[in-house]
Amino acid sequence: MGITIIIKILIVLSAYLIGSIPTAYVIFKLKRGDDIRKYGSGNVGGTNVIRTLGTPLGVATIIADIVKGFIPVLISFIFYIFYPSNHNILVAVVSVATVLGHIFPVYIRFRGGKAISTSFGVIIGITVLPFISNPVWLRIIPIFVILGVWGIVFSISKIVSLGSLIAGIATPISFYFTGYTMAIVAASFCWALLTFISHRKNIQRLIRGEERKIKGKGHKWRSK
Repeated sequence: MGITIIIKILIVLSAYLIGSIPTAYVIFKLKRGDDIRKYGSGNVGGTNVIRTLGTPLGVATIIADIVKGFIPVLISFIFYIFYPSNHNILVAVVSVATVLGHIFPVYIRFRGGKAISTSFGVIIGITVLPFISNPVWLRIIPIFVILGVWGIVFSISKIVSLGSLIAGIATPISFYFTGYTMAIVAASFCWALLTFISHRKNIQRLIRGEERKIKGKGHKWRSK
């Protein structure tokens, strides 16, 4: 087995381990000394930290999860600089491993969050770093498409999970039509699939018409 293969395996493994870092769990544990999965929506994510600990810590959690998604992509790009190869396949595998880590984190018995912020960090890394030769303005279009779709759906429905699900559908479509390689398009399809898997309870509530809406100030909301 060549040294580059070993390094690639280590990069993929490190991507999963970095993705597995349960930011919301750690912050809640440090603040309250308990498991965040017992409170609010039970989700290990930034929105549940906002719900249980307040906006500042929730926003900090979201930012940390975005950075957590970006770092493994950056590592795979640095590897490409020193070992030129088909880096699109490596970053595709790394991106999926990172998202899997957040949803099924080894550190807390594979019960993690929904990986929306972590997936967005992965998307930022892939679109900002030059994994393909397209101009920057074309590479970053998926970011605006995904955010735009989420914003439109949420503004109409007031349901966070529905916006995330529809944005998930738009993700591989936006990567395909902006000229990304099939490896990255396939990875974006996997992110979308994982979004649906992590939101399976939300989907059940959406079908039953029981998913909570955000109704503005003074109203508690939950999207478990």
